[in-house]
Amino acid sequence: MTANSLMQSTGLTRATVLALCKDLADEGWLVEAENSRDAGTSTKGRPSLRYVFNARKKIVVGVDAGQHRLKATVADLSAASLGTAQNSMGHGWGTPQQRRDAIVRTIDQALVDAAVSPTAVDSVVFGVPAPVDLDGMSPEGPNEYWHTMNPGLNRLVDDRGWLARVENDANMAAFNELNCNPELRESSFAALLVGRRYGAGIVLNSQLLRQRRGNAGELEILHMVDGVGGADGAGYSAQVLAVEAIERAKAGSGPSTSLSMWSEGTIRAEHVFMMADQGDDVAREIVDKVADRIARVCALLAGPLGLEGVVISGGMAPALSSLVSRIQESVQNYLYAPWLKISASATGADAVCNGAVFAAIEGVRERALKGL
Repeated sequence: MTANSLMQSTGLTRATVLALCKDLADEGWLVEAENSRDAGTSTKGRPSLRYVFNARKKIVVGVDAGQHRLKATVADLSAASLGTAQNSMGHGWGTPQQRRDAIVRTIDQALVDAAVSPTAVDSVVFGVPAPVDLDGMSPEGPNEYWHTMNPGLNRLVDDRGWLARVENDANMAAFNELNCNPELRESSFAALLVGRRYGAGIVLNSQLLRQRRGNAGELEILHMVDGVGGADGAGYSAQVLAVEAIERAKAGSGPSTSLSMWSEGTIRAEHVFMMADQGDDVAREIVDKVADRIARVCALLAGPLGLEGVVISGGMAPALSSLVSRIQESVQNYLYAPWLKISASATGADAVCNGAVFAAIEGVRERALKGL
């Protein structure tokens, strides 16, 4: 931006703008670019001074610490990815220490990919599949799952001097939508993760809803909802229904299906959607059931809160994008809300990790404005 454009947008005098720009340049937030004459954009009069935001002033890390998949992204303050790394936790949970070690390993691999030294990192945000309170801790749950998913991650990088923040993964998916989708910035909506389990990040009047205990958007209550029966997500439900269909086909008690080319142990949700697209009747029936379950969950979320939209998010979102209109129609069977818009996130499996990057940048901004 030129000094003139900054004067116009702020209403400040030229002397004040130049003094502030010098201060910000001295602090490293701005870089003085070549003036307009040297850049060849003007030939007459006094050349305009030009400034560029220094996005490399701080480096941040966003981490999707999912149950089975770990991903870390190293980014600058423009949210441009400098490097990434991804690892699998397999099909089990792992112990708390195994998860801590795997998360640190994934971060270090991302730093290597970005060619960034750990000493250059300002802060990290972790997105975890568990409720997270204001202190970054997960409360006691009905089993060890929440504690295992968040094994003290708020203290994980204390030895590196980084600032660390832990957030619920669905909240990070919602934060990703707030930053990527201009249509949602002035609305109330939920980002609905639909993979292995359902979880929702809720935005009310443009503000992410964070309750003291971190349990806003937890959907364990789904076991009470007819036609849903539990918090198992669309991906898991499609896989279970497919296994049951394969078993019936092999036993001769159900129709044959192309899903039988996979075994009960290898069939995945994406196989079901692929076969449905290719016309397999059994796969289509499963997809219809999954779409109806998602519609019921959307109605449950949107009704009491008066939401204007539900964004289907996470790794299943691309596969479900073709079902959005069907889900939209089904919602109206359970809730009168003609204004409610169902959509699928364009970010897919990176929604949580990208949201964590945006949250880390938000933290840098807040501290900078407070002079910290």
